[in-house]
Amino acid sequence: MILTLTPNPAVDITYRVAAVTLGESHRVEHVTERAGGKGINTAAVLTSMGLDCLALAPVGEATQPFFADDLDGRGIRHHLVRAPHPTRRSVALVDDAHEATLFNEAGAPMPDAVWHEVIRQVERLGGPGGVLTVSGSLPAAAPTDLVALITQAAHEAGLRVVLDVSGPALSNALAFAPELVKPNRGEAAATLTALKPGASCADARAGSGAESQTETSAVELARLLVEAGAGAAVVSDGAAGLALASGSVTLRAWLPQALQGNPTGAGDALTAALAASLDDLPDDRMPPARLPDDRDAWAEVLRRGVAWSAAAVLQPVAGTIDPGDVARLLTTVEIEETLS
Repeated sequence: MILTLTPNPAVDITYRVAAVTLGESHRVEHVTERAGGKGINTAAVLTSMGLDCLALAPVGEATQPFFADDLDGRGIRHHLVRAPHPTRRSVALVDDAHEATLFNEAGAPMPDAVWHEVIRQVERLGGPGGVLTVSGSLPAAAPTDLVALITQAAHEAGLRVVLDVSGPALSNALAFAPELVKPNRGEAAATLTALKPGASCADARAGSGAESQTETSAVELARLLVEAGAGAAVVSDGAAGLALASGSVTLRAWLPQALQGNPTGAGDALTAALAASLDDLPDDRMPPARLPDDRDAWAEVLRRGVAWSAAAVLQPVAGTIDPGDVARLLTTVEIEETLS
């Protein structure tokens, strides 16, 4: 079973407009409003693919009825931890060219008691051999070691961990050896620089002696994240696709053709694909399990990740993919083994 945690959920509001022009009034052609946040979207994708998952999130007391009704209506199993403040909103303006303009409110600070309950529910709801995903931003004033503590608690409960977080949340959690991390290229570079203050990501490798480069490849960033503590790292690199490092394996995967659509849910679909792949491992690969050091196995993980995230781009709102799109896209993914 896959447990998805959203530390900073949101009420996702999507406005469909013909075009977005600053300083002008806009006629909204269509509005959707749903329970959201990156982990919620990940759970929605897993549900649409028929996989067993449960969404965990701290949600404001006033917002809980809306969240529960929406998630129930979409068939997403959930456990909502009661929080004292209204849940934030995230507004997306999507135009006829499928370009999305996002406005994300910051989440209100949570009392420590809420985080204690979140960790308790991770331990209670997770089961040995399952997977926990932790996705998205943290609310204001959240402890910088929160994700590290959640990772530690998940491992003690027998869960394998996929992290889709950035900044101090990621850099602090690496010390607890999450099985898989998936930052984008900018987040990976910033994390590695933070781990070695004063160094650029190009020379973040301790003792490398290498000359500073203007840019570090996504594959090298993934390798450095593994050296920093992750079991495996998948770094997303926009249209260039995905880069993976784990053990002796380094791979790139991409689609040969560009897709038009709404990219806002692609990262969450990728997290879902990675969690599903990790959940497929035998139960005896328990934390701190050694991940497969197998080129073909990881190639299939990347193939699934590219196909699921690309399928999300074809959907008008985040959190949905069509299994038919996935099946078609799986056959088009290109993969190569590469040196960093």
